[in-house]
Amino acid sequence: MNNFSFQEFSRQSPKGIIINYGVLLYKLVKSFWVFIPILFSKNIESKMSYLFSVIGGLVLLLLIVAVVQFIYFKFKIEGDQFILNKGMVFKKKTAIPIERIQSVNFKQNIVHQLINVTQVEIQTAGAKDVEVSIKAVSRELAEALKKKLQNENEIEEEVEIEVKEDSARLIYSLSLLELFKVSFSENHLRSFFWILAITFSFGYQLEDIVNDWNFADEMIQFVVLNKEEITGSLLALFVLFVVGILISVVVSFVRVFLRHFDQKVVYKNDGIQVSEGLFTKREDILKIQKIQYAVQVTNPVKKAMGIGTVRIRQAGSGKVKKKKLVELVGVKEHFQKELNALFFSYEARPNALCFRPALYYLFKMFVRSAFFVALVNVVFYFNAFSLLEFIVLNLVLLPLSIYLVLLKYEKTYFTFQEGKLILGEGKISTVTTLIEYFKTQNVLLQQSIIQKKRGVATLKLQTASGVIKLPCLRLDEAHSIKNILIQEMEENKRDWI
Repeated sequence: MNNFSFQEFSRQSPKGIIINYGVLLYKLVKSFWVFIPILFSKNIESKMSYLFSVIGGLVLLLLIVAVVQFIYFKFKIEGDQFILNKGMVFKKKTAIPIERIQSVNFKQNIVHQLINVTQVEIQTAGAKDVEVSIKAVSRELAEALKKKLQNENEIEEEVEIEVKEDSARLIYSLSLLELFKVSFSENHLRSFFWILAITFSFGYQLEDIVNDWNFADEMIQFVVLNKEEITGSLLALFVLFVVGILISVVVSFVRVFLRHFDQKVVYKNDGIQVSEGLFTKREDILKIQKIQYAVQVTNPVKKAMGIGTVRIRQAGSGKVKKKKLVELVGVKEHFQKELNALFFSYEARPNALCFRPALYYLFKMFVRSAFFVALVNVVFYFNAFSLLEFIVLNLVLLPLSIYLVLLKYEKTYFTFQEGKLILGEGKISTVTTLIEYFKTQNVLLQQSIIQKKRGVATLKLQTASGVIKLPCLRLDEAHSIKNILIQEMEENKRDWI
């Protein structure tokens, strides 16, 4: 048991200098990677000596900056506010009312674990990102600060740390087998296009280097002489695509294992605690009353394996980067139902009030799909593809586009049931969003010029965690839904933040 007082300003652990220095060095490396081509250029000796001199000076300067940041970074609790002072030349004082604090989360990367410190992230309602990040404190101090900020001990001026085993209940744990299933069922196309973007970007960076190599002329001549075979073969593109997908599968496996390894969900003090991570360990606390909505995602592969993904959004997290959101993976159907009952007291029932988009929504998607198909054909035309290749391309692309549009329209619906709004959407994946609609802050009905002529409208529901869109509803149904939401917003006095 340890005692801590937050009445006076506290600093991070001196080990925080290492963390700050590491962050600054990382930013320096990101800025200087563009100078890699210098290593392959002529007169490398003179250029390298100058470059090393500049880098050496910056490395020493960043060490001084890290020390000064540590000295001026101080925090305390004053009355009902959390006070943070930081800054070197320009001082900044931040005062956050404790009642606005949504969550206090912990994070430990490899360096944190090696030097035995914890990063504390404090989020507030409406914040674009983590509003306060304390890079390095002891675990005991981090726990004490969390308890104080979450009003778990309002009377005492000192916080006593005491672990109570019976106050927490493990409700979900991700096994290694389930983690393999999650990795296999991920959206590998996302990783593929990410790799493709990096490849093209790196290719442009290496353009000048290649020009300096002795065999550059031979390579260019080979490409020119064999341009038709290299750029005009669908078979070659297909092989490259398959190789890219295989690499993407490996990348997806690594990404999932690094982020979600040993994921556990613990019910604790009217909320859940989610812990996960292999090298970088995170602990996120979700207060049930502050959860705005939950998104359940599945696809044919996940469905066959009996698993799904649940993404949970709290107040203030609508614009937070995706990697900061809480995502439960490998979730089985019975646990999804348990979470719905825990968060929203929801259980699916038949004969609920249901709405679907107007047929104009289907027409709109077909038009967008036609533009995409036309663009692909133009790109292939300027790459001198043969008539046969054009026919094969469109025999695959056109039916696939039509099928995906029809599938998306079929999966789009909006259901009202006992104060809950359930939204369905998706193409290959099926996405279901569940929200208690009294948590809606305002409702906006929008109509473009074309929508007015078609008699349809789009509703946008503003929540403390972002905007939820109900596209292309019939105008009378849009007004009906808007009235339902506004009435619930005005009559319901329950606290949601």
